Amino acid sequence: MNAPDTRIRRRSNLDAALLGRTAPLPVAWYFDPGWFEREMLLLFERGPSYVGHELMVPNFGDYYVLPWTENGKLLTRSAAGVSLLSNVCRHRQGMLLAGHGNAQNIVCPLHRWTYDLDGRLLGAPEFDHTPDCSLPKTKLSNWQGLLFAGARDPAADLADFPLAADYDFSGYVFEKATVDELPFNWKAFLEIFLELYHVEAVHPGLQKWVDAGNYEWGFGDRWSFQVMGVKDGLRSQASPNYGKYRDAVLAYTGGRLPKYGTVWSILYPNVMIEWYPCALVVSTLIPRSPEHTTNIVEFYYPEEVQAFERQIVEAHQAAYAESASEDAEACTRLQRGRKALWLAGEDDVGPFHSPHEDGMIHLHDWIRREMGQRRTV
Repeated sequence: MNAPDTRIRRRSNLDAALLGRTAPLPVAWYFDPGWFEREMLLLFERGPSYVGHELMVPNFGDYYVLPWTENGKLLTRSAAGVSLLSNVCRHRQGMLLAGHGNAQNIVCPLHRWTYDLDGRLLGAPEFDHTPDCSLPKTKLSNWQGLLFAGARDPAADLADFPLAADYDFSGYVFEKATVDELPFNWKAFLEIFLELYHVEAVHPGLQKWVDAGNYEWGFGDRWSFQVMGVKDGLRSQASPNYGKYRDAVLAYTGGRLPKYGTVWSILYPNVMIEWYPCALVVSTLIPRSPEHTTNIVEFYYPEEVQAFERQIVEAHQAAYAESASEDAEACTRLQRGRKALWLAGEDDVGPFHSPHEDGMIHLHDWIRREMGQRRTV
């Protein structure tokens, strides 16, 4: 794609038929436990099941325990590549490893059962014969280094995604992952992520960074993207966090403007891949209940930036946290308003704005389709 210019433009390839057949979701779908269970079965168990990026374990012997699995799973890198293994010993179900690091083998601290980096049991002290008790191993598929454990093939789902080159992790390193527990429904999070109507009202810092009137939507069967242009050459007054990020980026590039303000993309139902100047972010939602969602946020930076330009890393994360906090407040307002209606036995839906809310229209149509609730025109 070409870099956006500074002229006002709002482009979208949303199928016009969606406007005729798609209505906002009923309020009950955000609270009903039975509906939530159907979503888990029809949307998430059949989904791609993202588990992490191969950059979490870049070197032979590296391991990374996934805290959002209650530490029950870990990534390892062996001569055969990256594996997703159980982190629970086959002997008496003790937890094996913690955090991340590098090891030649995986050794249980309780009874010294020892596994190789592919999960094969190498030895069990005092046993006459080594039991056939390898660690459970999950088959993985790969797109741009992102690893998926589900039945779906992400490469097939994203075969027609036109921005793959912008999400090239070559030369990037994994910085860290954060885990946020959010008191609202997973769909509320995605609705805010997938609409641009709220940007100027909710994000005073971000809206001085990106040009909310200069954007482009793109849609596929199971994905969408939103490209945001740069506002006034990034030289308008921004919040302190976004001002530091802007200044750090421009100092690093010698004043050269970034290709975009940002690019936000999603692979349904829950994997968001985000481009920022000198940064890539992967954000994954795990629904826990109708009113509780876990969000795992992974930060990646070019190796040179991560090692030698820490001011960019720190400024980017501060700016990201600012917008994330504002989005969380917006989602909480949605949750509270809808819950008030739901408890009163009421429902209400307003009209969609197109193109500002085209991403939300596409999301609602996809959910209705996958749940068997979509109308035909």
